[in-house]
Amino acid sequence: MKNVEEKVGVVILNYKVAKLAIKAVDSILKSSYKNIHVYLIDNNSNDELEELVEKEFKDHTHITSLFLKDNTGYTGGNNVGIKAALKDGCDWVLLFNPDAIVEKNTIEIMVERANATNAQIVNPKIYFAHSKIIWFAGKEFDRLNVLGHHIGVDEEDNGKYDQEEELEDGTGCALLIQNAVFEKIGYLDEQYFLYYEESDFIYRARQSGFKVMYIPRAIVYHDNAKSTGLGSPLQDYFITRNRMLFAKKFLPVRTQFALIREALRTSLKYSTRRLALKDYITGNFGKGSFIKD
Repeated sequence: MKNVEEKVGVVILNYKVAKLAIKAVDSILKSSYKNIHVYLIDNNSNDELEELVEKEFKDHTHITSLFLKDNTGYTGGNNVGIKAALKDGCDWVLLFNPDAIVEKNTIEIMVERANATNAQIVNPKIYFAHSKIIWFAGKEFDRLNVLGHHIGVDEEDNGKYDQEEELEDGTGCALLIQNAVFEKIGYLDEQYFLYYEESDFIYRARQSGFKVMYIPRAIVYHDNAKSTGLGSPLQDYFITRNRMLFAKKFLPVRTQFALIREALRTSLKYSTRRLALKDYITGNFGKGSFIKD
């Protein structure tokens, strides 16, 4: 394929899933695309990652490990990796979840098809781990309710979602981004900490004229929500708060008020939403009040 000379910086952010992160790195290093450098960032996990890196990848020249002294969230940790990759002259940055595995030719396909379609941001097709059940085959974004929905989720792959398509939103699980995007719009907004940061980033990118594509020939497997816990109070807090933040930044006042009313209506039943609403109103973003460390 063409464009093998372009350098791809793969940013993998670990938070207390060290063994999965090592598997993710290993899958990246086995890629058919060779001009790769991995930036393994640890968000003050205090787990066994440092020892595992020393054991599995000692003296490996294509890995840079950075151990942060604070939990800076998905946004802060990935921004550290993005900035390191750009400083090293990477043409592309691939944000890649630590609980994901990449097929051997996926990065090669993503770079080649990004160039062929004149796209600056690319998502692959993503399956649930160890299956052909779809987790992501594109994404729809309901601006009225500030909710994203993965196309094809929970469906067995029968070829229905095998067409390349332009996207209005995407997932940060495996997101390939050209360096020019960061140069024009900046980095992930650290007010979010985690959740909705990729929607914010892609929204800003599309407003600036960049093209986002879904490339189904590129395949990733995802062990969903291992770091945060699917349906956890943490997830509920950040999604509630950050939906309102997204609306505040980009959407009409009536959408903001609708989300505030929704959070208020459910706050008696869900203490996490009461806390999210309080932090939104007081402007307590980033970690907010939920995370204490």
